[in-house]
Amino acid sequence: MKAIVMLMLLGTAAAAQPDPATRPPDTMVVAGVDDAPRRGTWVEAALGVFTAMGGTRTFSSGQPYLAMSLGRDLGARASIFASLGLGAASASCYQRSPGGDSCLGADSFGATFIELGFAYRFGIAPRTTLSAKLLGGFTDLSPGPVQSHGVVPDHVPGVHAGGGLALDYDTRLDHFAVGIDAVFRETFARYSLRLPSLAVMPRVRYVF
Repeated sequence: MKAIVMLMLLGTAAAAQPDPATRPPDTMVVAGVDDAPRRGTWVEAALGVFTAMGGTRTFSSGQPYLAMSLGRDLGARASIFASLGLGAASASCYQRSPGGDSCLGADSFGATFIELGFAYRFGIAPRTTLSAKLLGGFTDLSPGPVQSHGVVPDHVPGVHAGGGLALDYDTRLDHFAVGIDAVFRETFARYSLRLPSLAVMPRVRYVF
């Protein structure tokens, strides 16, 4: 009798098993959604290399360049920003003595840039853009690369205008983007001094 009951129970359990052909797949393909890059107000820090042109050397010795920016995106492509940039020129003279054997002004000096700018970006790959930039503002050169009345001034002020190109990647780490800039400026300073300069800088952006 017990054997008959056991056989009946085993038969019932086997009949309850679903047909493997009718079972749903154990895994399903899920198509994820890639979040759009953040746009809005942002801050940015950059550390790169700075060189000045137009002196006794085609390019002055490369020096560190530090920049900090505050900006605002105007939609998906355009943005405006304000920046502070600090660089230096080294071992290039902008006012030589009449005999040409010495430099009348400082051949190494700091360059401070306070500026406003506009950028417009073009998409070139997923989350990757190429931007064109226009900028202009105030320049301070210290100490002066030229003499004034026989004295090297502590500061030579001027104005500048320039432009550049930027390559940006909006990372999947929320709020963060990375990029690299190449910026050319032409400074028009006191004492008829013109100073072209170039800064190349990797940077990190945080979008609020």
